[in-house]
Parts: sequence; structure tokens; C-alpha cells
Amino acid sequence: MSLEKTEAIVLRAVEWSETSLVVTLFTEDFGKVSAIAKGARRLKSPFESALDLLSLSSVVFIAKSGDSLDLLTEAKLQRRFRSSQIGLLPLYCGYYAAEFVQTMTENHQPIPGLLELLLKTIEDLDERKDPASVTLRFELHALQKLGLLPSFEVCVGCGESIDTTSPTVALSASGGGVACRRCSPAQRNVLRIETNTLQVLREVSECNPIQELKIVTSKSRGEVRFVMEHVIGHVTERRLRLIDYLEELKR
Repeated sequence: MSLEKTEAIVLRAVEWSETSLVVTLFTEDFGKVSAIAKGARRLKSPFESALDLLSLSSVVFIAKSGDSLDLLTEAKLQRRFRSSQIGLLPLYCGYYAAEFVQTMTENHQPIPGLLELLLKTIEDLDERKDPASVTLRFELHALQKLGLLPSFEVCVGCGESIDTTSPTVALSASGGGVACRRCSPAQRNVLRIETNTLQVLREVSECNPIQELKIVTSKSRGEVRFVMEHVIGHVTERRLRLIDYLEELKR
């Protein structure tokens, strides 16, 4: 056992007993951490608001060996997620980002840059920036950091650059990205997407996620969301629960 101190964003909190919670945290140094927070449900909790969903907190925990839950001993709030005061869509987008990280990561496996990306997403939603653009940037760059981003530049079959002069392009999540006309018949679950949609995906995935926000126009939003649901559904092998609350992002 070792005593660890780090910054963490709260991804999930569930009741453990009459007085305690099991919390899932995401940290830069230790990846995802699942820990028992004893006394967190008491009226005068030692953790106060530090374990609210998507809060950024400074935490101290005792790392246990094997599959045992870690023990959270201290949490001090640094920043609270405020989008519930703005509207339901930014709130759902934040919760979706938390579910995404919760689902796509393993305990104690650090993902460099993912905490910073999640925090930037929360900050931009709190600052009333366009939820569709913020969410797409989060999804693409999170997939990139996880090593799961589809290829949007070259054919997954032959490795040649994709012809963007045609109105549509073939994309296969199971195949790993776009495919040229010659290679697309060999791919499974192929989508035909507009070349303009592919350009949006390229531009957002290539931007600096901490410094830039590429605005997704209303014309592209419906197909962009369809593509991202297809890609993420393939990776997770199930439909994330919060996706059903993001229909407004398509408009």
C-alpha cells in the first residue's frame, strides 16, 4: 500500500453504505482510480462538495494491491462543474464526457493529456461555448490519446491518400477508418459519408485541443454525430447511455 496525492476529476459516485461512497476518479498520474470514500454521505462530510460529479479536486488516496478498491482519505475542491446553471445540453455533454472516460479507460493506466482535455471540455461548457463543437473536439482527441482514432487521411486498405474530389467517401469503424473505392468493398459496416463531413473530422482532429475550437456548422452536425456514434459504438461494443440525451447536437 502507498499514499498517493494528485489532482482528479470525479467521473462517478455511487452509494456504498449508509455513510460511504464508491467514487471513480480520473487522474493524470494514475489514470482511473476507484476508491471508497468513508463518511462521504454524512451530513457533515469531510469531503464536502469535492466529490460532486465532474468536480476537479486535490485528492489523497491509499492505493491497494490487486483488484481491491483504493481508499480515499482526503479531497479538497478546486473547481466545480457549473453547467447545470446554464442549461440541460451543456450538462448532458459534460456527463457524457465523464461516461466516455469511465467506459474507455482501465484502472491505474495513465493516459497522458486526457485529464487536461477533459478539464478543458468542462471549462468550455461552463463558458457557454458551442456544445456540438466542444463535444466533437473532446471525442476525437480522446480517441486519439487512447490510440483509437480512425484514419481520416489514408486508405486503411492500401495506405494511399483518399480522393476528396468525389462527393462521398467510405468509412468503416471496424476497418479503422476511410477506404478508397478499390478497397472499400472488402471492408465491413461501411458508411458513405459526405466529403465535407470528412473535412470537418480532419480539421477538428488536427487542431490544438487546448488552444482551438473549430466550430461545426449546422449543415454538418447531423452526419458528424452519426459518424461519431458509429465509431464510438464500435469501440465500446455498446451504446453509451448519455448519447440518447445529445440529440440536440445534431441540429
